[in-house]
Order: sequence, then C-alpha cells, then structure tokens
Amino acid sequence: MIITDYYRFEKKPGGKSKLRIDCTASTASYNPMEALRNKKGELFLYLCRNYTEKGQRGKSTLALSRTDHITSLCTTDVTLPLWYGDYLGTADALLMVQKDFSMPDGRVADGATIEIFVARGYSHCGLNLFTEFADGAFNDEMEALRQRALPEPPGCLY
Repeated sequence: MIITDYYRFEKKPGGKSKLRIDCTASTASYNPMEALRNKKGELFLYLCRNYTEKGQRGKSTLALSRTDHITSLCTTDVTLPLWYGDYLGTADALLMVQKDFSMPDGRVADGATIEIFVARGYSHCGLNLFTEFADGAFNDEMEALRQRALPEPPGCLY
C-alpha cells in the first residue's frame, strides 16, 4: 500500500480568514500533520500564493502553509483537479484532489474541498507518483482511507 494517510479540508462559509481551510475528516495518523493541531484540537491550513523558489520560477503558484510553508501545489495538467507536492522536511509525497476550488477576489471559495493523501517515503518519485495517481492507480487505496477517516468533532470547526 503506497497511500497511507488521509485528510480532508474544506472552506467553511462565513469564515474570518479568506485563505483558511479546516480539516473535516481524517485518519489522524500522520504525525507531521497532527503536530499542527492547536490547543483546541483544531487542524487547519492556509491555501495561499507560493512565495518559494518554485513559485518564483512559475512552477507552482499555490502553496499550503500554517506557520511555515508545508508544500507547493504542483500539477502537470491544469484540466485535472489534482495536485502533488511533498511535505517539507520529510521524505513524504502528498497527492491532492480538489473539488469546487477557485479563488475569486483572492479568497478560497466557500465549499471548496481539498483531500490530501500521504505516500510516506515517496517524495523522490513525485512526478511518476502523480502520473499513476492521475491514471487512477490508487483509487482503491484512496477509497479505503476515505472509509476509515473519522469526522472531526463539530466544536473544532468555525
């Protein structure tokens, strides 16, 4: 099994931050992501403009961050709702599926969803992994993780 962990993030309507996306379900099994939970147990990220070298070279215009940069969001086909990256400071690849994503007026659209799938130890094969991901090679693994994921407690979302 290549895909090991799952996190679903959504942009909640009426949120104070225009770039914040909140975790709504997860396997709660990936320590680097779990370490980002605040004292209330909330897990959220910011989807923002990419200011890293990849962003400056035009290879990735968006990134996920919290207090620091987590990953650049890369794709090889802008017609697909798929991104890939790697979790900074680890050897782990991230494969992402986005739904209803747009940024009108510099704000993540309400209802946008980003699913993050972790492939531990596979950051060195990012592009090849993405190609297989786009071809549907991991659909069964992804669905199994979605089924295992637990919803976040309602008090953690706003």
